[in-house]
Amino acid sequence: MKRVKAILDFDGTLTDETRQAQELASIAKRMLAEEILEVPIEEVETLYREIREEILRRPHRYCWEVNGLPATYACEGAYLLNTSILQEVIRSSPSYVRKIRKRFPQKSLDSLTLCSNHLFHTGTLKTRTHFLDGVRELLVWLIEHEAIDPCILSNSETRKISKSLCLLKIGERGSDHGFDYEIEILGDTRQYHMDEEWGEHFDHGEYGAIQVVPVNTHFSIDLRRPVYHAALKKVVAEGHDEVVVVADGLSLAGALPLMMGLRFILKKTDHTPSWSEEFVSLHPNGSVVEEIGQVKEALISLVE
Repeated sequence: MKRVKAILDFDGTLTDETRQAQELASIAKRMLAEEILEVPIEEVETLYREIREEILRRPHRYCWEVNGLPATYACEGAYLLNTSILQEVIRSSPSYVRKIRKRFPQKSLDSLTLCSNHLFHTGTLKTRTHFLDGVRELLVWLIEHEAIDPCILSNSETRKISKSLCLLKIGERGSDHGFDYEIEILGDTRQYHMDEEWGEHFDHGEYGAIQVVPVNTHFSIDLRRPVYHAALKKVVAEGHDEVVVVADGLSLAGALPLMMGLRFILKKTDHTPSWSEEFVSLHPNGSVVEEIGQVKEALISLVE
């Protein structure tokens, strides 16, 4: 029996992201209008609606951009769509951009990303986590399995994920939680953190050493994600027979593991693009599941 490290992405993989994104969008638009741009909410609402329609018409042209590089396409998830729309709202006016740069001075991340991160993290603190049906059963099964070492992966801080897991009566491994079950949490992995100067390349059977993996004529995925790469390398160093990432998005969470030789399971959502599903299903280390219950079956096949 193989020893498998199962890394499960949090938002959208274990949670009802579509429902939560609707709640977040209302909060984030008001925060952006009233607290940051200091403009009428109606102004932001109109721009948001118009830009959303444009992105959905031409999804290959719009990305969540971080440090000048595309971190993910806007169409790959509900949260990603909301973040991308908000970025385009800000870009639509030079005066908006000036306000953002003043409020969020560039550091290791650009001002636009710092602003969108602020809207996301502050906004989600005001929303309730809605887990998908069957998630607790899956996590308990993983925790109890003798050959599988599970952990939760998230761009959010560990304490935020730990608080959400309390709803399932599952604690963070090593903490004082009082629950019967506990699980490791890999927080703040910054799958979105892009670095144009990062020099790592990845072997591609057809294209050689690459930093951008082509998907088709319209879509490609930039692999320059040093923070996420470091997190995955640390997991690989634990020495398991297999390392598998389970997530609902290819660009953010899936492409890098695949190019590192790890396994990736794409859990489909209402936002999963057909090109993403096709890419994963055709990759020798990739597989696609329709819903959370099928993740168990996919992991069993890796252990046996």
